[in-house]
Amino acid sequence: MDFLIKEVDETNWRAIAALSVSESQRGFIERNEQSLLEAAYDKSLQWQPLALYHDKQLVGFSMIGAKQGNGMWLDRLMIDSQFQGKGYGSLFIPLLIDFMKQQYEIERIYLSVHEENEKIIAYYQRFGFIDSQKYDPENGERIMYLDF
Repeated sequence: MDFLIKEVDETNWRAIAALSVSESQRGFIERNEQSLLEAAYDKSLQWQPLALYHDKQLVGFSMIGAKQGNGMWLDRLMIDSQFQGKGYGSLFIPLLIDFMKQQYEIERIYLSVHEENEKIIAYYQRFGFIDSQKYDPENGERIMYLDF
């Protein structure tokens, strides 16, 4: 099986904008259109939108950026609703961590989660993320981090 992280460009942005999470998850993550606009216009945080492929099939989207000292945000990660429940998230998280470590000189990855999404904290802890018990002042989400 071939798993690939590819930059978003003129060949795939429309397909990424068309991806969506399941109905029950829509309150937990921004729509991909919003993320792509943020990456295009919020230059100060240097967002990098990424397409997630399995055997040439687009299955998900991620956005990284907002480098702060030795840390960087894994700000968005979504798997399209038709591919959920097949382990893609668990396969792409380690790939994204490796991608971020290789592309940037960082020692920490941050992410934030909605507390109402009850399973997500334990899910990210499986990959070594630590619950900081702190909240992002901009969106009220709980901050987690991974050091390496």
